[in-house]
Amino acid sequence: MSSTTDIIFKIVFSLMLTINLLGNSLVIHVVRRNRRMHTPMNYLLANLALADLLFAVFFIPRRLFITEFKQPGGWLGDILCKTFTHANLSWVASVAAVITLLFIAWERYVAIIHPHNPRGRMTKGKLRKLIIISWVASVIFLLPETWVLHYDEQIRSCAWDFPDWLGRADSAMWLFAIGLFPLGTMGILYGRVVRRLWFTADHSTSTAQRTMVKSRKRVTKAVLVVTVVLGISWLPNLIYYFLEMFLLINDTATIETSVNSSEKVFRVVSYVFISINSTVNPAIYATQDTTFRRYMWRTLTNCFGSRNRKVSGDLQQSRVTVSGAAFALRGAGIECKLENAEGNELEYCQESQQ
Repeated sequence: MSSTTDIIFKIVFSLMLTINLLGNSLVIHVVRRNRRMHTPMNYLLANLALADLLFAVFFIPRRLFITEFKQPGGWLGDILCKTFTHANLSWVASVAAVITLLFIAWERYVAIIHPHNPRGRMTKGKLRKLIIISWVASVIFLLPETWVLHYDEQIRSCAWDFPDWLGRADSAMWLFAIGLFPLGTMGILYGRVVRRLWFTADHSTSTAQRTMVKSRKRVTKAVLVVTVVLGISWLPNLIYYFLEMFLLINDTATIETSVNSSEKVFRVVSYVFISINSTVNPAIYATQDTTFRRYMWRTLTNCFGSRNRKVSGDLQQSRVTVSGAAFALRGAGIECKLENAEGNELEYCQESQQ
């Protein structure tokens, strides 16, 4: 690519990676610090945010700094290719993100289609196992590529040292195992969920039931948008890699000489789409989920000091007053605690369970 095009892409990547780091860090902070956000769905979304954040961190060397320094050769060059300069760890994080989205679709399906099935209920133990599985499976999936990746002294770049048939098998695995199969499975699960929530008559009469349905619709719509963005962002790159391995690798010339400049630009654009996928998820949560939006806004206002100091002082004074009353009530066998407007537990009163 020309130097102008390269500069443009570096600016685009820099902007998206910066937004990625800030947005996904905010999501993780909101879920971790607010007790009301400690739900299985939000923990899975936090794991997704962690995967997106790590994708950005390990994608920086390949897209921003690869042309700014000369990579050493030998065993040190091989280690750098396997870890940083070829963004291999970014692909580990991206696979973990896809697996996490698959678990999120399953959680939505069980919670809405089979809400009374105790075996499908998402407990802390199951949640912990699913998060571990998402990362272990992604590492195992990338092991073959990592093993054959090395620094090629002739082309002065990282390259895969595997035969043609293995390259085709690898591209097929990416397209079907990371692209078509997860998207197809999520499409089926969300199809059932959407039909139940939006196209089945609601006969509930209680306010609590109607509120719960509205909440489920809101959360489902958010993760459904994330899934659609995943498909749009990932499929161009996966299809391109598949076609490259099955069509271009058969040429007698090398891949680099057989691919023209427009195809190289398309490859980089496909990486831009993948970066967009990991960048826009926090914005989707903020626009589709009012709870996420409220806690994100409060975190940002607190962080930048725009909260009204007088209100904060009045709140502290009220806390002292209520704490004194709570001390007196505890003597009468009543437990007292109170939650402030930010969801932080201060004191609230209820009869203690004897």
